[in-house]
Amino acid sequence: MTSTTTPLARRPRRGHAVRRHLLGWLFLAPAVAFIGVFTIVPFGQSILLSFQSWDGLSADTPFVGLDNYEFVLHYDAFWDSMRNVAVFAAAGFFIGNGVALAMATAVNRITRGRVFFRTVFYLPGVLSVVVVGLIFSSLFNPGSGVLNHALELVGLESLQQNWLGDPSVALPSVAAVFIWFHWGFGFLLFLAGLQDIPRELYEAADLDGAGGWAKFRYITWPQLAPVTAIVSLLTLLAALQIFGTVQVLTNGGPGDHTMVPTLLIYGEAFTNFRYGTAAAMSVIFGGTLVILSLIQLAISARRSRA
Repeated sequence: MTSTTTPLARRPRRGHAVRRHLLGWLFLAPAVAFIGVFTIVPFGQSILLSFQSWDGLSADTPFVGLDNYEFVLHYDAFWDSMRNVAVFAAAGFFIGNGVALAMATAVNRITRGRVFFRTVFYLPGVLSVVVVGLIFSSLFNPGSGVLNHALELVGLESLQQNWLGDPSVALPSVAAVFIWFHWGFGFLLFLAGLQDIPRELYEAADLDGAGGWAKFRYITWPQLAPVTAIVSLLTLLAALQIFGTVQVLTNGGPGDHTMVPTLLIYGEAFTNFRYGTAAAMSVIFGGTLVILSLIQLAISARRSRA
């Protein structure tokens, strides 16, 4: 049997598809323009500036080649800050996401008080960075802080610390604040993912005599894979780009023990007025973020296809 569809009959369908694509791009145009103007163009300017020397005031911006990158590669403070931000990323990725998943699992199992706990666990995420910094600066105060006072009340004076002033505990203290500040978003996403898992899977597992760990391992965890990928990527990016929390709590101290790349770049540009080296740092740091994001997305895509 021969087809009765003629080229003339196919043209309206093709024209309709073209109009649909054009309409889609029309809706995307504002977002694409916004990303281009406020992300791609500034990043391109940063790359150009990284090959120049500029103090932020003079009109002269001499080309210095790779001198800024050579300076950054031998700048110990920058690599120390990269190490510090790796600690934040690991703490947020493993501890923060683990706590968020545990809280979401607990709230998903209860029937009464779910709205209350959902609000309480998400509450830290709605606070501003300055408010969080002031709250924990007060809590961590070595003389009048609630934390040291509570340790004294329970007879654990030996555990009292200068939480933000002692180099040995300052970084873990700020990491703990970061985890508390950011776990609410992951908690909500995990909770939404748990509520989307079909109950029939758990009922079938109950019939087979599966325990709680078996149900989590073979049902909950695989079903949460897409949500876990999103939460992990967002947590990783938030940790690597941390700025306000560190600035308010320690401003990189004591002795740069809590310094992070974003704060170091800020100081290099607006305090030391070396915009070229600051741009070189931002290019290296930004490139690292892009590479890590692509790796995380590739791993997530591979898991979803498996």
